[in-house]
Amino acid sequence: MGSNLNVIELSPQTLEKAFLELNEQPQQRQNAITELRHRIQLQSLQGCLADEFLLRFLRAKKFNQDNAFRLYTNYYILRLRYPDIFNDLRPSLVEHVFQSGVVCRLPQPDSEGRALIYFRPGLWNPAEWSTNDIFRANVLVIEELLLSWPAVQVHGVIILVDLSGFSWRHAINLMSPWFLHRAVHFLQGSSPVRVKAVHIFNSPYMFSKIYSTLIPLLKPKNQARVVMHNTSLESLHAAIPPHLLPCNGGLNGTGPPVPSPEYINGLLNLEDYFIEMNKYPYHINSISEM
Repeated sequence: MGSNLNVIELSPQTLEKAFLELNEQPQQRQNAITELRHRIQLQSLQGCLADEFLLRFLRAKKFNQDNAFRLYTNYYILRLRYPDIFNDLRPSLVEHVFQSGVVCRLPQPDSEGRALIYFRPGLWNPAEWSTNDIFRANVLVIEELLLSWPAVQVHGVIILVDLSGFSWRHAINLMSPWFLHRAVHFLQGSSPVRVKAVHIFNSPYMFSKIYSTLIPLLKPKNQARVVMHNTSLESLHAAIPPHLLPCNGGLNGTGPPVPSPEYINGLLNLEDYFIEMNKYPYHINSISEM
């Protein structure tokens, strides 16, 4: 793929936020990208070197070269460490997850420009497909978001976990150390996504077991970003207004229904992009960083 991922210019308001919060200076951006690329090449790390791709890591780490390089390295280490998740990662192989409505990106960002990822594990039938498919679909949602909505690299994302229909059969699978540790590794230090908040709605008793296992694995700043709404729609709507929430699914939202055929088709149209990205990395020196 080389450098054919072009940097998409952001709105003046988003550029101002990037300057104030991420230390991004448009006149120095290309120099920063070139410096990071040179450092990667010196270490013989054969991952994607496209401008737009490298910019994600710089923004995620506020243009700190050391931290951006470490994040880039960890991004590929994760892929080498868990080939059952990341080998041949492409939308068509988990289309059934998207069609079921288990996970998607909601169509509108919030008032701060943050994208909304909607995760409903209670719709998943563990007898039909594995936690691998759940994980792979979530990764693809985030990767599509970073590619298609580059402003999210500045504003960040909000994750809404709706636990309606969640039962012990879901908890048994998602409580496994296998799943929890991979999820934490992905979101903490191995992906250039900036998670600003995680809202959990309608949590049943058995979810407390997962929560008590997961929370110690999170960094303190990420622990503080988890908001429990229990069954209170009033609390949820105070954080995420109803016009951003789907009109189906029990959240009393007024937004478009999910799953959206347009959204799923958009993911499937990126099949060739993900096939191309699957060619990386050819080689990386060490898998000890993470």
